[in-house]
Amino acid sequence: MSFDTAILNFSTIYEQESFYRSDKSSHFVDLKDISGTNCMCDEVARAEVIRRIRQNAVTKELLLAKELSSNCSLFMNGSYIPYGLHFIDNGNFHYMSSVYLSMVKEPFSIVVFDHHPDMQRPMFDILSCGGWIVDVLDNNEFVRDVHVIGADPGLISELDEADKRKVHFYDIEDIFEDDGKGGYIVKLPESSFPIYLSIDKDVITKQELTTNWDQGEAGAEQILSFVRALAGCCLGDERPSGGSAGSGANRLLGVDICGECAPDQEGCDLDRAIRENDVFNGRVLDILREVYG
Repeated sequence: MSFDTAILNFSTIYEQESFYRSDKSSHFVDLKDISGTNCMCDEVARAEVIRRIRQNAVTKELLLAKELSSNCSLFMNGSYIPYGLHFIDNGNFHYMSSVYLSMVKEPFSIVVFDHHPDMQRPMFDILSCGGWIVDVLDNNEFVRDVHVIGADPGLISELDEADKRKVHFYDIEDIFEDDGKGGYIVKLPESSFPIYLSIDKDVITKQELTTNWDQGEAGAEQILSFVRALAGCCLGDERPSGGSAGSGANRLLGVDICGECAPDQEGCDLDRAIRENDVFNGRVLDILREVYG
């Protein structure tokens, strides 16, 4: 995985967090002024979001190349952009997973942690946070299998039967086993393809972390142990910017994280909620930094 970290600032919540500020791999993409992005993303908004992500990333690499006196032509077409770590704001913007995956031009698997299956078919032809997985299944020719962990069984039961058959669903208990030492044995979903990991923190119990959606019962340490296990499994593969390396499930293509609290969220201790999310985000960044350098 190419260690490039994008902070997508839709709601302004990241302006109140600090986990990325001292990380040289991180670049801040300001998207808060783009209309048509909250929960749903229309085509005009999508085009502008992609333009800014590409522009910001290329600018960052031009500066880095100048600092290192190196050639950055590999970055100019933006083909490396999905191959990194992306913080995509709160759950209203989880559709950004589909946007990033639309830039992947090779067969891949998706592993998703989410309290919601995110497979609602929209009433209109528009990309949404609640239906981004079916958007990938319907429109992305490179997706090969989808694994959803921690979704509410009641919500799964409401899905279209044909859609359900296209996805592998797992309870939290299917993936994590207590190792008797205060940690977890992690059972990674089986796949023969490179993996893109998407984490919505609403899968984590609200006793540990606050998001702007109803939440599941996973522990934060369970999710972090999964990130560590998956990254460790894929340690032998790094994707050079614009290039390729490794094969099959030994490749981690990219990771995205959503599930921040909202900056104006009511019914919670907002300062505490921001702090909890900030700490969790920093730990994910630290794990991947440790593995990929």
